[in-house]
This record gives sequence, C-alpha cells and structure tokens, in this order.
Amino acid sequence: MQQIDKDIIGLINCSCLVFLMQGGFCLLESGLVRKKNHLNVAIKNFVDLCFALAMFWGVGFALMFGNSLGGFIGTTGFFMEGINDPWVQTFSIYEMLFCGTAVTIVSGAVAERIRFSGYLIITLEDL
Repeated sequence: MQQIDKDIIGLINCSCLVFLMQGGFCLLESGLVRKKNHLNVAIKNFVDLCFALAMFWGVGFALMFGNSLGGFIGTTGFFMEGINDPWVQTFSIYEMLFCGTAVTIVSGAVAERIRFSGYLIITLEDL
C-alpha cells in the first residue's frame, strides 16, 4: 500500500469524525432549547450542512485552493472542474465538512432568537 493511499484512508477517517461533530452540535443545541424548538434547531443544522456542502463544492474550494490571482484568491476549480486527483478530492470533502460544522456553530448562538427564514438569509451570507 502506497503512502498516498494511507493518507487518503486517514483523511477519510478524519472526515467521518468531523461529520460526527455535526450530529454532536445538533444534539447539544437541541438539548439547550425549549422542547417546542428542538425540531427547529435540528432542521437548521441540516440546512446548514446542505448549504455549506453545496456552496463549498461550487465556489469555496476554488477560492481557497485554486490557482491564485496574484497570491490572493483562487480562479480555477469552480464546481470541482478539472480536479481528478483522488487526494485533492478527499481533501475537499474534509474541508467541506469543516465548513458545514463551522456554520452550524452560528445556529446554536441564535437558537430561539431568530425566525427560520431570517436564519437562512444569515447562513447564506456567512458562507
């Protein structure tokens, strides 16, 4: 087994652990709100993850890791176009899941303080 294969397996394991953080945040935040709002918090966490995965896949990875324009911002790789390296694809999944987890922290901060529609607008702005 080559070293790159071992790195990919390790990164997949770490990605699974980061994904479990998403569920942990959901349980934590649902447990800290009143009974009538626990489902709202769980839906916010799910929507956070979906939005974050879609936005990071479409633009986030390219802006962070694409070929840079003067060393400032990435200009290639939008929607993962042209990225065929298995290690880079695995790394993008790892980064994508961390993006989703970071956005979820905001939902805990505003639990029971904001309407769902307003929260969706804030989530899209955060990404």
